[in-house]
Amino acid sequence: MLAQFTSLGRLAAGIFASTAVLGLIIGFAAQNTIANIIAGILIAITQPIRIGDRVGFEEREGRVTDITLSYTFLDPGDGSRVVIPNQLLVQGIVHNHSGADTTA
Repeated sequence: MLAQFTSLGRLAAGIFASTAVLGLIIGFAAQNTIANIIAGILIAITQPIRIGDRVGFEEREGRVTDITLSYTFLDPGDGSRVVIPNQLLVQGIVHNHSGADTTA
């Protein structure tokens, strides 16, 4: 709309260019956060793990205590708490020891 006025045409072009650059910067900065949220949605839909399941992931093992959009929390039983970004869970191999079918 600003480009219709000849005196404001250059100003409008500068504003649009800076908005595009700002959008790219924010997009790259939020890439991991957005990936974690999308992974959290995938975990919620497919439910490969649930709260209370005993799982192994990489070199950690524990009981799932909470699953949020961004993180999954494990209790390894030693009083600590392991926080795993959901993006890593979706990309990695999770061994669920609490599966319903035990006759594989």
